[in-house]
Amino acid sequence: MPPELFDNELIQYKLTETEHDLVRSLNMNEDETYVEPTPVVFVEGFLGPGKPAYWGPLEKIFSSSDDRNNKNQKLKNRRCIYITPGCVSSLHDRAIEIFYQIKGGRVDYGEEHSKKYGHSRYGREYPGLYPEWSASKPLHFLGHSLGGVTIWKLQQLLASDIFPNYLNPHPDMILSLTAVSSPLKGSQSVYLLGATTDSTGKVRPFSFGAWLGRLVHIYEYLDIKWLKSITYDFNVDHWNLSFRKNWDFSSLLPWNIKKATNTLIEEKNELMQETANSLCLTYGLLQCLYKSPWFNCVDNAPYDMTIHAMKELNVTSKTFEKTFYRTYVASITCEDHVTNYHQPKFSFSLPIPIYFLSKYTGSFKFPENTPDPPISYEEMYKWYENDGICPKYSQVHPHHDCSPDKCKHQKGLPEGAALCKIEAGIWDVWENDNTSHFGLISVCYESHKQKLFFKGYKEYLDQIDKLYNR
Repeated sequence: MPPELFDNELIQYKLTETEHDLVRSLNMNEDETYVEPTPVVFVEGFLGPGKPAYWGPLEKIFSSSDDRNNKNQKLKNRRCIYITPGCVSSLHDRAIEIFYQIKGGRVDYGEEHSKKYGHSRYGREYPGLYPEWSASKPLHFLGHSLGGVTIWKLQQLLASDIFPNYLNPHPDMILSLTAVSSPLKGSQSVYLLGATTDSTGKVRPFSFGAWLGRLVHIYEYLDIKWLKSITYDFNVDHWNLSFRKNWDFSSLLPWNIKKATNTLIEEKNELMQETANSLCLTYGLLQCLYKSPWFNCVDNAPYDMTIHAMKELNVTSKTFEKTFYRTYVASITCEDHVTNYHQPKFSFSLPIPIYFLSKYTGSFKFPENTPDPPISYEEMYKWYENDGICPKYSQVHPHHDCSPDKCKHQKGLPEGAALCKIEAGIWDVWENDNTSHFGLISVCYESHKQKLFFKGYKEYLDQIDKLYNR
């Protein structure tokens, strides 16, 4: 606000005519206040490309030019912050990367965590997209699929001691958490794509997940900078998969090859040393393609989407009373009353892979020899209805029971902020039938439903800001 210049007549008399004009322009309307909306952070899911285009023209959507709800306030446009955590990394690693991308600094995955899983402790360094982020200057967060779960994990880490105290971490740094089609309890589709049905993190060697992991390995090993800049940057530098990293792959070699390699390295000839190093790197890559230390462990995104992993996370997780929680739940299946399984409804707009994945997700059962299955046979029916990738039951919220003090459920998309009473610390659930996993996001298709979703989300954020700033 401008300073009060008219405390006495003497000061007013001494002002020049130019200064009078300036003061009059600043005090033209005493009732008008200038409000800067709380910025919103967008978090993509598994294999998200890390490009703003994924979300559509959000700057236009969040423009204040068409806002008619604030007659006595002049709103600035809401700032959109796009972040790019590792799209195949674990929830822990993704959450840590988000924190440092926003606050700034070099990513520190934690000494204990990095030693446990065998990757580097430190990652990339970022200048900070919003360095002033704090409990007194919180942010809104919107996540799609794994992105929503990542935000949930981030808030739990903000309540722990993983971040340095001088950065003032606090769970209230998240003003709102909105998850769209997010597997907050995990998804059985991960097992269908290759994860073993135990808690070891292993992948079946000839499954879709195994081949995907090998492709990521080769892509990161080649480390073609220009290709990463225009397509995918998996942001897994801390796993040292690139040939540019000086990994000691000789520890992976069989004894006879290792002995021959060491003999070559001892030679003074530079060409022979280069040949030896090339042998180590090549054989190390082949070993990783056969049995990777990265995708055959529990520190990656596919494992963290399993029901095993999310069950472990949610045992110690909790909601916070100053954060607004909302989930958008999607479903494309209907129940077969003969088998009690769920089948996807046929649609020409539904991709064939999603159709079949939805079909098998709707009838999945853990094998009888599964050690300590995370879901009992009697409860499995709750997990059949799905959006093509995530069970509806998992998208609702992280809790397994519903009560008025934990959640409230509504159908469709919210229309009109005044009609929707919101409350912090409670999960506000909006269920949408005939909507696939990508039915609301990405907005590259800009369907009518997607436009309604973002219109309602904009009103929701405006409503929260009014409550927070009053």
